Amino acid sequence: MMSVAIQKHFVTVKDRRVHYLRYGTGPVLVLLHASACSAKVMRDHIAHFGQKFTVIAPDTPGFGLSDLLPLESVTTEDLADGLADTLDALGIEQVAVYGRHTGAQIAVEFAARHPDRCAMALSDGFPIYTMQERERRLSTYLPPIVPSFDGSHLLWLWFRYREQHVFWPWNAQDAGHRADTDVPDLHFLHRGVVEMLEAGDGYRIGYATAYRHRGVDACADLTVPVCFAGRPGDSQGHTPQMMPEGSWTQALPRHKQESMPVELEILSRHVPQGVAPIAPFCSDIPGRTTTQYIDIDGYQVLVRSMGNIQQQPPLVLLHHAPGSSALLDGMMCAVGQHHPVLAFDLPGHGESNPIDGEIQNVGHWAQTSLKILAALEVDVFHLYGHNTGAMVAAELANLVSTRVKSLTLDGPLCLTPDQRTQWTPKWLEGVDPVAPTWDGTHLLRIWHMRRDMGLWWPWFEKTHANQKTGAPHIDPQALHLEVREMVKQMSSFAPAWRAALAYPMDEALAKTHQACLMMCAEKDLFQPCFEHALSARSDAKALYLTDDENSKAKAILEFIQTQSAAH
Repeated sequence: MMSVAIQKHFVTVKDRRVHYLRYGTGPVLVLLHASACSAKVMRDHIAHFGQKFTVIAPDTPGFGLSDLLPLESVTTEDLADGLADTLDALGIEQVAVYGRHTGAQIAVEFAARHPDRCAMALSDGFPIYTMQERERRLSTYLPPIVPSFDGSHLLWLWFRYREQHVFWPWNAQDAGHRADTDVPDLHFLHRGVVEMLEAGDGYRIGYATAYRHRGVDACADLTVPVCFAGRPGDSQGHTPQMMPEGSWTQALPRHKQESMPVELEILSRHVPQGVAPIAPFCSDIPGRTTTQYIDIDGYQVLVRSMGNIQQQPPLVLLHHAPGSSALLDGMMCAVGQHHPVLAFDLPGHGESNPIDGEIQNVGHWAQTSLKILAALEVDVFHLYGHNTGAMVAAELANLVSTRVKSLTLDGPLCLTPDQRTQWTPKWLEGVDPVAPTWDGTHLLRIWHMRRDMGLWWPWFEKTHANQKTGAPHIDPQALHLEVREMVKQMSSFAPAWRAALAYPMDEALAKTHQACLMMCAEKDLFQPCFEHALSARSDAKALYLTDDENSKAKAILEFIQTQSAAH
């Protein structure tokens, strides 16, 4: 079990989705992270402050899993008002606020604009810029993230994130701008890169607010206590020259573990009124899937759904592993307009917690899927599985055959016994184990493994004879999204592949007896083994189609409707 049960939630705020972490009981404290991170970076603070508060730590708009604000140009004032809207959706009246760097700007602006809702604010490193600094940062500090065929943008992201702990600002690389701090450990750097991948090129929208903020002018509007704190080595250790009445400055210890007790004592001086109600359900947004977390054996699993999954048997979509259900979201929306759908991240993938002691194999994935369906009160269902997700679909179809109304397998990975024996030792050669490396090359290895899968079959045999025919599936933007989901939980990457390579898909397919649609796109990674999959279920309906969500959705809907009519 996890030592601290920090819970993840989604809430619908008007027409956008906000993702947040929650822990503790009592009066409410909101934590606001720096850019371009997410609330994950504050997990230690959440655990410590949760001793005395109900801690709410949202991913600010455009970061983590929170939607951007629906505005052409976003300001810090907009972000502060967006926080007020989020508190409305959560049913919370008054809070204390802690913010770091850009989060500190939002905290101060929230205190200035919503004083009746803010008992106090603690600003940890309040950015103050001259007009010249603002212009220089806006023109040079936020270059776009553009996926490159060779994956070099991933190395750029790695060193871009690392560099801000070496120089400040990161792009002023001279002796006068050496940072007074240690370079964080590799897992910290990897998390930061993943969060920048999550934000994508949109990271510039939220980050740019820091350099347009009115800074010290906001302090003149403060009527509630604000502590402006700074610490040695902090790149944003600024405090206003003119302190508003009731506010003060505070020097903090350099290291987090030493400063958190001091910060908690400061926040305890002005305790907000009331307590947090139970976290509300995430309500629907028209045309979109609804995201929520459910508890399975004490661990959280991310679930996506659209439509009433209790009204009629839903289509359950099982994602490729390593990967996540995020890559199926577009197809879910296309199908969900006509038929209820649901999908979930398998444990240890995407945003679902790994389950202690659970082995990464197809059988365990299928058993956990049954627990998820039981928790959602789904008894009878249609199944869709993509690539290695097709293996989980086949396993489920055999485990609970009477509950599965139809089976759709999209580009199933189906190897012959000889291929499983010969290829398994080579499939992960040079990629297993995959752990963050000091130079970021672990990201390149995964990128090029995935890219080579679109060029050769098998991917590690780079010969003319093994070239894939037809259009290769190597679009940099598509690869960027796939790799982003693969690297979210690195410890699952190699075990997931080993599980898939060990699974006798042909044998499992031969045992299924549900009506079966097998579909495959020309560019699918596992198109070369499609004929072998078909040979295991010679009665299956075979469909070759283009690799786009609408074509797949149309084919699946027609198949489901045919099977529903037959019953």
